[in-house]
Amino acid sequence: MVVAVEHTRFVPPRVYRGRHIVYFGRYLMSNSPEFAWNKDEVLAYYTPFIRRLNPHFDVGWVVESWLFKDPYGQPVIEPGYSARIPPHQTPIANLYLANTTQIYPEDRGVNYSLLLGEVIAHIVQGRPARASLLW
Repeated sequence: MVVAVEHTRFVPPRVYRGRHIVYFGRYLMSNSPEFAWNKDEVLAYYTPFIRRLNPHFDVGWVVESWLFKDPYGQPVIEPGYSARIPPHQTPIANLYLANTTQIYPEDRGVNYSLLLGEVIAHIVQGRPARASLLW
């Protein structure tokens, strides 16, 4: 497990009828055997680790669960990658590209996606992006 975030540490559980919402994340290569697991296999595997966070955890507490997989969720950065970053302007008029392949050398993250959105907004408006918007 890479991350465990209890959403109800930010939003009171009463908003969710007293339930606690927890996000667990792990990023795998799509050819990893674990990538093929279904949500029940994932929960069974990670239950001992969840109990390290909360020794009282009981699988019966899980009311609903979801498993999301994206084989291309993060670009693979190889030597010379910076020279291959796609441009924002595409060959199609008024169509711009803005995605996590373009935030190198930073790792993907909402903060860099928002920043990239600001860069694209400046480009679309025909204004140069402020130096503080570029990394």
